[in-house]
Amino acid sequence: MTCNPYWPKIKAKLHEIEEAQNRPNLIARVFRAKIMELKNELVKKQLFGPITAYTYVIEYQKYGLPHVHFLLVLKSHAKIIHLEEYDTYISAEVPNKDDNPHLYKVVVKHMMRGPCGALKPTNPCMTKKGECKNKYPQEFSEVTMCSENSYPIYRRRNDGKCVNVQGSLLDNKWVVPYNPYLLIKFNCHINVEICSTIKAEKYFYKYVYRGHDRVSFHFIANDNGSIIDEISAYQSARWISPPEAAWHIYKFTFNNISSTVLALHLHLSNMQLVNFKEKDNLPSVLQFGRASRTMLTEYFATNKANTSTRQWLYSEFPEHYVWNVQDRYWKPRQRSGTIGRIVLANPSEGK
Repeated sequence: MTCNPYWPKIKAKLHEIEEAQNRPNLIARVFRAKIMELKNELVKKQLFGPITAYTYVIEYQKYGLPHVHFLLVLKSHAKIIHLEEYDTYISAEVPNKDDNPHLYKVVVKHMMRGPCGALKPTNPCMTKKGECKNKYPQEFSEVTMCSENSYPIYRRRNDGKCVNVQGSLLDNKWVVPYNPYLLIKFNCHINVEICSTIKAEKYFYKYVYRGHDRVSFHFIANDNGSIIDEISAYQSARWISPPEAAWHIYKFTFNNISSTVLALHLHLSNMQLVNFKEKDNLPSVLQFGRASRTMLTEYFATNKANTSTRQWLYSEFPEHYVWNVQDRYWKPRQRSGTIGRIVLANPSEGK
């Protein structure tokens, strides 16, 4: 979701001849309010279904407007896996102007990609090969389909509807996938996608956590006879726009993760790591029962004492029990919110 500088809450606070770019503090505060509202729709109201975990990251475009990437992980029984469900949540077509004029207006304003390609070869999205890096225009498709190791192929029917964008007539090939409800509610560019393949899922996680755009540069004196030391002249920097500076000043968070991830260690019998101080007596450390109790051993001990806990695997245990670090035992969890992940055990490490 990208900030819309023409939101009523922004325009209402501007003077008669003032522009939104002159009020970075206003952009930051309104956009954060919109993010909290979007979070409420996705997490609390469960627009797409019950969520196991979520994360979001705030980024800033080159010209300063902030945007947020939300990544949602739905519960197993609520995952959107059937193609018929895709069309319930996602649309990639220009709506009928007579049936829903408001949605039509918002789609034309915010969700039309381009023009680029042959219609506008100088568009910034064009690569050196003369192709759009975002693969637009897309191909027509009568039904939604799953593609191999890529995004879903959303329904884009050749229904003859065209809209005028920057002097070019664009059809359904140029529509960015969106959710009608969110688009109308937030009135801004808000792209919604379904991660249906492993490759797409890997890309989303990589994209969300890639960090800020950076640039490497160096200054060279206008003297052909000077010796250039690339190491000492090297600089690495990034542009901080006024809205991002305001975001820092207000101390708003740039990212958020919903659930705590607990690393679950593996070890063979009596092969666990033991922490002790330099002045401790080693025989006493070995004889002290606390050193022998680990997450894994206490997981087995809990299952031995309580048969009802045997229904959960080691990786599922933190969802129902809390690891007490001080006394080293598992105690029943009072509220949810932790995900267990087993630390990688490579066969090459041996026994």
